[in-house]
Amino acid sequence: MPTTVEIKGEFEIKIKQLIDAGLYGNMAEAVRDALRHMLREYDEKEIAVGLYRQGKVSLAKAAAIAGVSITRMKGILVEKGINPRLGVEDVKELYEVPAIIEGILDTEKKPKK
Repeated sequence: MPTTVEIKGEFEIKIKQLIDAGLYGNMAEAVRDALRHMLREYDEKEIAVGLYRQGKVSLAKAAAIAGVSITRMKGILVEKGINPRLGVEDVKELYEVPAIIEGILDTEKKPKK
C-alpha cells in the first residue's frame, strides 16, 4: 500500500541537488534509497525485542524476526532485562515447526515429474 510523504525545506533542497548531480533519477528513487540506508541501521534483534516488550509478537515470532533460535531469543530478552514468557501461541508454534519441516523434507524426497 503506497504511502505519500511531503518533503520540504532542507530535505527537498538536498534531494533536488542529488538529482541534479545525476545521482538519482527522481525524488522517489532518492527517498527509497534513503529509507534503505536508514533501515540498515536498525538491528533485527532490537526490532524483535521492542515488539516483544510491547506484547505485539510472541517469543517464536520475535525469534523469527531476529533470525535466531527461540533459545537464543530468550537469552537476548534476559540480557535486556525482559522476562521471557511462553504463551499458548509459542507452544502452538513449537508443535507446528516439526510438521512444517517434515512437510518440506517429504516434498524434497518426492521424485520430480
